[in-house]
Formats: sequence, C-alpha cells, structure tokens
Amino acid sequence: MIRWENRSKVKKAGLIALTCGMLFLTACGGKKDSGSYDVISQKRVEEGRTAVTVLVKYAFSINSFEKAVEEKFPDIDIVQIGNYTPDMGIEEYSRRLEHDDLTDIVMTWPLDVGEEYWADRLLDLSGEDFTSRYKLSILNSISRGGTLFYLPGPSQVRGILYNKTLFQENGWEVPGNYGEFVELCKTIEASGIRSIQLGFENSEVLNTAFTGFNFGSCFSRPEDQQWIANYNKGTGSFGDHFGPALDVFQQMTEEGIWKPSDLEIEYSKRETMLYARECAMVEDSALLARRGHEISKMGDEFALMPFFNPDSSNDWARLYMVCYVGVNKHLAEPENQDKYGQVMKIMDFISTPEGQEAMMADTGAMFSCLNDVDLPDVPEIESLIPVLRAGRYAVFGQLEHAQEALEEGLAGMLRGEKTKEDVIQMVDKQNKEPVHKADPEIYGTAASDFTLMQTGNFVTDAMRGQSGAEIALFMDNGKDGLYNGKGLSGRLYKGDVTNVDLKCILPDLKSPDTGEMRVVKITGENLIETLEKSIVVENQSGWFYYFSGLSMNYDPTAEPGKRIGTIQTADGKAIDKEKVYTAAIMDTTVPESFILESESTGMTVYDVLVKTLEERQTIEPEEDGRFTVRQGLY
Repeated sequence: MIRWENRSKVKKAGLIALTCGMLFLTACGGKKDSGSYDVISQKRVEEGRTAVTVLVKYAFSINSFEKAVEEKFPDIDIVQIGNYTPDMGIEEYSRRLEHDDLTDIVMTWPLDVGEEYWADRLLDLSGEDFTSRYKLSILNSISRGGTLFYLPGPSQVRGILYNKTLFQENGWEVPGNYGEFVELCKTIEASGIRSIQLGFENSEVLNTAFTGFNFGSCFSRPEDQQWIANYNKGTGSFGDHFGPALDVFQQMTEEGIWKPSDLEIEYSKRETMLYARECAMVEDSALLARRGHEISKMGDEFALMPFFNPDSSNDWARLYMVCYVGVNKHLAEPENQDKYGQVMKIMDFISTPEGQEAMMADTGAMFSCLNDVDLPDVPEIESLIPVLRAGRYAVFGQLEHAQEALEEGLAGMLRGEKTKEDVIQMVDKQNKEPVHKADPEIYGTAASDFTLMQTGNFVTDAMRGQSGAEIALFMDNGKDGLYNGKGLSGRLYKGDVTNVDLKCILPDLKSPDTGEMRVVKITGENLIETLEKSIVVENQSGWFYYFSGLSMNYDPTAEPGKRIGTIQTADGKAIDKEKVYTAAIMDTTVPESFILESESTGMTVYDVLVKTLEERQTIEPEEDGRFTVRQGLY
C-alpha cells in the first residue's frame, strides 16, 4: 500500500482510508479545516508500523539513521522529507514554522531560523531525562530562557585541512603555535605553491578566517560572550574588543597568507586547488580529507591541524553542527499520544552513543555532544586530539546585526581599500542601524493553502500555459533520502505570493542546471518511459513528475517500468506511442536521449510563475484529480 504524509493540520493519528484507495500518513498540526497534504513516499510501509515523518535539513540525508531506527524499533517507519531549496532551505523552514507546517521530527540548520515561532511550534524538551546526557555547555548555548527546543546533533570536527603527503615531501612540519603557522605559510608561498586557500568569493568564509585565528583571544571566555551579547544590544564599540583580531587579520594579509585574489576564488574551487596541489591547505573536515585521498591522482593523504591563535595554548578546533533536532509541539496533544511515545523513543535513541553513531554515518560527523563519549579514533584528526581533550572547540558564531558590515570591511582590508579604523566605524554603524531586509515583492495571492501536489499542478499549468506546449512536466525533489535537487519540495500558503515564496518551492539548482523552461519534442513511447523511470542515478529508482495536460494512475513505490496504471491526455485520449508531443520542461530534467528537438523559451521557470501570477492575480488549488496514486500494481 502507499502512505502519504498529511501535514494539513488534521488532528488525528493513524491512517485514514480514502474512497480513492489512497492512504495518507497523518502528521500533527494545528488546523482542522484543510484536506490532505500529499507528500508522496517512495517506499511501501508495512501494516502495523507507525510512520514518523522527519524534515531533513538542506542537501542532507539520514539513510543510515533511518535504517538503524527501523531495526531497533520494528514498529516505526521513518519517512524522510527534504527541503532542498535555494538559500540552503532556510526560508522554506522558516515558512514551515510560520504556517505550522512541520513534520513529526525536524532536523535543521542553522539554529536560529524562525525563533519567534519556536514556543508555539516546537516541544520544550528541557524536562526530558535524555537531555542530562548532553554536555551542559552545548545545551546552554542553544537553550532559550530555560527552554530547550532542539537537541544538538553530532558535529563535524573542522580545522585547517592540509596535504599530508605534500608536507612530508617538502619537509614541512605541522606548526605548534600561531607564529610557526605564519612562518610555515611564508615558506610554502616561497616554494611557488599557494599556502592556504579558503575561497573568499563567498563572503561568509571571511568570517572563518577572522574568527578561526582569533577564537581563543576574543570569543572563547564567558566574558567574551557577555561582551558580544552586550554589543549586539548596542553597547560599546567593535574596536574595544575586536581591535586585536583586526590586527591579526591585517598581519596575515601583509604576510601574504590572505591575498586580494582570494576574493575571486569560489568556495568549491579551493577544494579543487587542494587536490591539484595548487594550494597546501584549506579549511574543512575529515570527510573532505578522505574524499581527497580517494580522488587524488597522486594518492595524496590529507589531515587536519587546529586553528592557531596568538598567545600560548591557543589552538582551537571548529565544530560544525550537522543539525539540530526538534519535535512538533502538536505531538503532545492527547489525540497524538501513541505517536508521541514513538517519537520520544527516537529522541531517546538519538541521545545515546548508538544513535549518535547512526547519525554520524551519513554526515561525516565525528564529534558527539553527549557526555562520556570517546573522542573519535580517526587518523585524519590526530593533531586535533589534544585540542579536543582540552575542550578547545566551539561553534563559530556571527554578529547579530553587523555581520555584513564586518565581512565587507574585511574584504576592503584585503584589497587595501579599508583601514582597521574604517572597519570599526562600518561595523559600529550597522550595529546601531541594522540593515533590514527589503520587503518581499508581491506577485499575486493564493486563495487558500496548497498541498504539495496542488503546488506541482500550479507550476506545470503555468509552464504549459506560457509555453503553448501540449504537456508540461516538473520533477518532485524526491523523498525517503532520494533527493535530486531538480524539483519541488515546498508548497504555497494562503495569502500573498512573493519572490520569497517562489524561491521556497523551486529547487536549489547546481551547474549545469539553469532553471530555463524549454519546449521539447518527444514521442509518446519515450514520454511514458520518462514518467516510468524519471532520471535514474546510481541505481536509485528515480523520482516522479508533476504534470499538466495528462491524467495518470500511478504507484511511485513500484519498480520503474511498473509504475503507471493508466495514462491519457487531459482530453481523455490514449497516449499514442508513435506520435510526437510537445512538452514544456525545465532543462536537464528529462533524459537527453529521449528529446527529438529542444527549443529555448527565453524564460526560467521562476519567470513563468511570476508572469502567471501577475496575469491571474489570484490563484486557487486545482482539484481536477489528474494524478491518482493507486495500490497493488504488482
């Protein structure tokens, strides 16, 4: 049978059998006035198991964790729901919090998204016994006024990742302090190889350089944290506390460790440079060290060293939190008692060494926030073990109001256009007069909340209408840990539809994807083959499409080739396998070998949605039954 996630705020638990033969997985929510929210799962769920939905953070899966949970608790079935949208999924998660549209468990990053909604949307976990297993310092850093809405997931341990083989070949030693690190960089530069490359084209990485080499001096002590908290409230001048940190950044610039040309290097490029021996060091984790060893043409080995700060015993490791884990507050309501018990079993499991290990398996994380858990025995971080044992590790933070000014100022210092005093003035000004985000641009209005399928219908109807094609196809982003990054994962909500809303429903495209809408010619036979198999990658079973101009009976959990029960055009005609149809698609979402001709429309799918909204002004969910999911195709 097929199970769907119902996040439509229907306050029931269990499975609701519908007359059309579909089964919906019920998650918790606060509204009673809407229909099913149809997130399609691509796997079959056994009778007698409780399906627990998990919203999985951007570009991330929990496949090993899912397997471990289901083996330990045979009465639980994990259904992953991914948010793979632009802005690292942050705006989408914020929208979900705002509209009370959460799965049973949420995994998110960064921490502070939608903080104004936490008390109304997330369960306070502070009274649960399993919280006593975590390091108190970590819990204190993420709690709010005595309440704890998230558990800290495991972390990647990050530091300065260096080419160990290259170091050995050249007789370069891992330094023991900041002064030795500076001298090492100068020695490497003199050899004709770039010493360290962080990829400052992404301005946020400037914060890594600024914070990493100054953490012990300016961030690590309780008095440092108190000063920063006061500064975020408008007290003091940035230079009073961070003047020495700016001096360190300036020194590293003058010594040629940071270069103006670094501002033109993309973040991903620094990884390529490391593997090609164009630079000797970057900032990253053991996960990248292992990957580098696997793909290095010369069989190079890589390892990590700490960030070195001025003064003695001031070497630090960076913790990069994989995720924070919260629970839907509606689970605590009496009618959700059974599922609440199942979810609490999972949260308790997360809070054990076994559960932490399961979460780490998918992410390359290796540091647990639990008490009494051994440090990882991983050769790539051998130089970091003394640092970790001494407790010199931390999550790198940012200024609350003036981070943009700081990054702009650091870039200016790097170019030689800004002085230390200029940066202090810039940061102080923005801290007292924060830059507010521009109001979203409104394109139209949604008359009511859309389900995910109804959102897909809107997208494909818009594509078909603007292109004049007979058919339109748009991919789903995948479920159950099978994400393709080319489709839909978010939905539209009642009210204004803005530029932010459109970004929340469209995918985070990666090269060579452009988001362009194209009109292609495809035979009926290959159209059916496309709908059956989608884009199959690395032996995965593919995904499915939302569509316009068709009507289809479909089982997404069946093997590719056995998914379609019946299919016809919107006017009720059977698909002619010999006929050539025109179809509006987003580039790279249909197998190239099936395309007979392809014509550019000169519009992206985003442009298409904007134009459609501006023309129609008010949009309503389509209830035409074009996409029916059925059981028992085998």
